[in-house]
Amino acid sequence: MKATTFAQDRTKYQKSETQNENHIHRTQTLSKITENTSANWSYSIKDCISRKKPKTAILIYTRNRRRGSIVIGVVPLVLKACACFSLLSFGKVLHSEIVKSGVECDVMVGTALVDMYGKCQDIVSSRKVFDHMPERNVVTWNAMICGYMRNGDTKLASILFENMARKTSVTWNEMIDGYAENGDIAMARQIFENVPEGLKNVGTWTIMVDGYVSNGDMKAAREVFEKMPVRNFYVWSVMITGYFKEGDVLKAREIFNAMSMRNLVIWNSIISGYTQNGMCKEALDAFMRMRGDGFEPDEVTFASVLSACAQSGMLDVGKEIHEMILQRRIELNEFVLNGLVDMYAKCGDLENARLIFQGMSIKNSAPWNSLITGFALHGQCREAIELFSRMESSGVKPDGVTFLSVLFACAHGGFVDEGLETLSKMEKYGLTANIKHYGCLVDLLGRAGKLQDAFNLVKEMPMAPNDRVLGALLGACRIHSDTLMTENVLELVSKLNSYHASHDDAHYLLLSNIYATSERWEMAEEMRVVFSSRGSKKIPGHSALMF
Repeated sequence: MKATTFAQDRTKYQKSETQNENHIHRTQTLSKITENTSANWSYSIKDCISRKKPKTAILIYTRNRRRGSIVIGVVPLVLKACACFSLLSFGKVLHSEIVKSGVECDVMVGTALVDMYGKCQDIVSSRKVFDHMPERNVVTWNAMICGYMRNGDTKLASILFENMARKTSVTWNEMIDGYAENGDIAMARQIFENVPEGLKNVGTWTIMVDGYVSNGDMKAAREVFEKMPVRNFYVWSVMITGYFKEGDVLKAREIFNAMSMRNLVIWNSIISGYTQNGMCKEALDAFMRMRGDGFEPDEVTFASVLSACAQSGMLDVGKEIHEMILQRRIELNEFVLNGLVDMYAKCGDLENARLIFQGMSIKNSAPWNSLITGFALHGQCREAIELFSRMESSGVKPDGVTFLSVLFACAHGGFVDEGLETLSKMEKYGLTANIKHYGCLVDLLGRAGKLQDAFNLVKEMPMAPNDRVLGALLGACRIHSDTLMTENVLELVSKLNSYHASHDDAHYLLLSNIYATSERWEMAEEMRVVFSSRGSKKIPGHSALMF
């Protein structure tokens, strides 16, 4: 496949980027041709909801509402769109229109309001609507229970559940899911076991499996999974994803291979799982097999494959994937665009990364992080720090990954003052520095020859230093030939060694890694020999790029 640059495809990119706006304009034109009857714009809204475009649905409703009276059948759909985006303010405006129009007594409208307020975390207003409804059905009760569970109030949800005259399978499922989501997996299992036989469907079993997976109990999830009388594609996907999350690639593959039939969701699960575990070749191989089986990739597929290309530095393959996205007119949503920025940035094509970034209409922290990381990794550290300043000015809140990338840039660019200032800013954004952030700062100070400052930082850290932090400090002592500080660091290592010696054997491996990082190979080998002689086994881990 012929690869093209982003600059050559810019026209196609801009057309795809404005696809959502063009849909609104087409809907406008359609409304004018058909004299803007309520049935037409009602259909347009339903179409947007079914195609998972809630924002477009709200825009259509807002525009047409000014020209006519409220349509009862559309109101629940628009409220559902508000719930999707947590647009509480707009939901309240719509509630006001409902009251003025006199349709608040409609049970479907009332139920949609209960659901909207609950999902927008205004549980007080949700209960107020619920209590004032002249008529309620089982869907209304389910919506109220779901609202309480979403807001962490399992007690009130349970009271409502007990007071229900009639319960459906949805009611039971909401209770199981609610307890699982709130971390009470034992209560979720108790509810599951009490579901009447006629109401325990494949959805009920799936929710119980998903609950265990979400709470990290793959053994219990597998036990329930094996007992399922019937399985849907989703529960297979949940099991595959769960094993990958645990790092158990073999069992994830075992579940995948046990399937006689697969759909796109299953393929996406295996590709995403491989990517998240750093198995980029396997992810790309699975992508090719998926296409060979006749499945067309979607936005989720491409986001995962782009991540695999980014991690492995395969720029040529990444460009082919980009071309494929454009040819198939895949929607350039935030995940695909973030994936493109990340791929180009990590692969060193900073020009195309910046072009795509600049073309994004909405930027959250993810594309900013990708661009900052890309510039930092490829030696353009000053530009990375300047990007961080622009990010702050744009109003986008940086996260822990942002600060790690900026500190990495400061360390490799030798910007000591900027690094210290960056770490101090974390508290301003409500963030707490972890071992990786402190590790970058220790590395920065060590590279700059400020060994005493680095040593003091290690001693004052709110957590115990790990092998990479201590190894970086020892390495800096070696580079700057500071034997006195080397002794100080080794004394600290000995104290940590003394503490760990009474607990487990892993401290020998820790010491080996510290010595290896600082290139003290004989000491590193000696510690590994001791570790092995005690019959200890190394726990498999994942490599980290930046501490």
